[in-house]
Parts: sequence; structure tokens; C-alpha cells
Amino acid sequence: MIIKLNLARNCLKYLVRIYGIKEIFVPYYSCDTVWKALRQEGCRLHFYHINKNFMPLCQFNKNDFILYINYFGLCDENCKTLEKKYPNIIIDNTQSFYSKPSGLASFNSLRKFFKVQNGAYLYTKISINTNFQTDNLKLEPVLFHENYDKFVNNEKFLDNEPIKVISPNVEQEVLKIDFEKDKILRQKLFKKYAKIFDKYNLIKLPYDNKNVPYCYPFSTNEGKILSELAQFTLLRLWKAIPKNYPEYEFLNNTIALPLNDANYCQKVCNKF
Repeated sequence: MIIKLNLARNCLKYLVRIYGIKEIFVPYYSCDTVWKALRQEGCRLHFYHINKNFMPLCQFNKNDFILYINYFGLCDENCKTLEKKYPNIIIDNTQSFYSKPSGLASFNSLRKFFKVQNGAYLYTKISINTNFQTDNLKLEPVLFHENYDKFVNNEKFLDNEPIKVISPNVEQEVLKIDFEKDKILRQKLFKKYAKIFDKYNLIKLPYDNKNVPYCYPFSTNEGKILSELAQFTLLRLWKAIPKNYPEYEFLNNTIALPLNDANYCQKVCNKF
């Protein structure tokens, strides 16, 4: 079943409640809003690291609850491998809107992919009999490269929003989205970035035409390239990874190059 809520982090809170999750394994390489949401529900967090293939570096017990992120929308195969092994795995598809539901449950984010104020879809087999308030928030959506300060302020504003049913206004906006056009654009821009940056990129995730990524993730130590990119408004993912963590070698200060703005992509590519 699909449960439509206001935020992806609230999908996670919902899952904690319906499955009575007391402890959960969470990747260190994840957003602190995930940690906060779980802790607000009284969950004990156990952190795990990932390798260069974005697979967990540890083994879990069969019945452990595990959160795994479909990083950048490029880890569908990892999700398939893990769900065969661990029945209680929860897949975070906030960076992979078009991926099929998998695991014990999965959820995505409308706001990460489209210019809407919020909204998330939770895919789960069971639900709870609670009548949540319908979201009536009025927040002007903005993409990070359009107005970064406003983007950050929106993030802060949403941080304390409780579980709510998705806004009817957002549902109406979603009906206007041409999903097929969005898929084609994302795949086209990804390949355009890849042609220029793949040889410098420390992230070596495979890409095929089934993938519809959230961004082109770029991690490099090439100072000249970073200097050129610094002229643009950039979204950096999970900054300042400790040097003694395995993720530091290939993920520190990863840049998320957007795949929903052809003009931005062209300006970046013209620099190289």
C-alpha cells in the first residue's frame, strides 16, 4: 500500500511506530535529519560504514532492522542484494524517486526531485489506525541552485513538522508533473556530466539506462576542477567526514550536480 505523508523523515517515524522498532542500524553516511527523526521516536541507533561499492562493511543478524540508502539513485542492485539477505531492511529512496518499492518498506521524497514544498510516498504492507492531521503548510518551494539561502531556510522550517497527511495542494501540483520528461532529462544530464567528470570522479558507481538518478555525485581531489566549480551554487552532501572513516577516501565533500536544470548543466559543462 502507499501512504502519502508530508516528509520522508516522517515516513521513517511512521515505520518505527508500526513495527515497534527499538533499535536500528543506520549508515554513518546519512543525513542527520534521519538520526534526529529516529531518536525522537526513542530508537537506539547503531551506525555502520560502507565500502566503495556503497555496501555495508559489516554483517547484520537476520532479524535486525536496517536502514539502507539508495545513494544518488544508483544503488538499485545493492538494494536487491540486501533485501534477499535481510527481511527487515528499510530502503530510503529519497534519492531515487523512480525506484520500485523494495525491502520490508521503502519511502521516497517528492521535494527532492520536484519543485514542490514537501511530500513523500511510503510503501509498506501494514498501517496504523491513526487519523493524522492533513498538511496545510504554505511554503514557497525553491531549488537549491536557484536560491540557496531560501532552500536552507525551508529545510530549517520543515525540521520540526510532525507526521501529517500530504497536502492537497502538493497532490494537485504532482498531477502537473510530466514524469517521463523528467526521467529523460535526468538521464541526459547525468550522461553529460559523466562524459566530462567520470575520469576525475572518486565515486565509481555503475550507471545503466534503468537508473534515474537524483544527481550526478562528484567527489574529486583535483584542485583546478574544484576551483572552477566554486563559481556555481553547489550542494555538498555530508561534509567533513572524519579522516579515519573509510568513506573519507571517496566521499568527503561530495558535490551533487543537479539533473533537473539543463541551463545549469550547460553552464557547468561550458567551463570544461
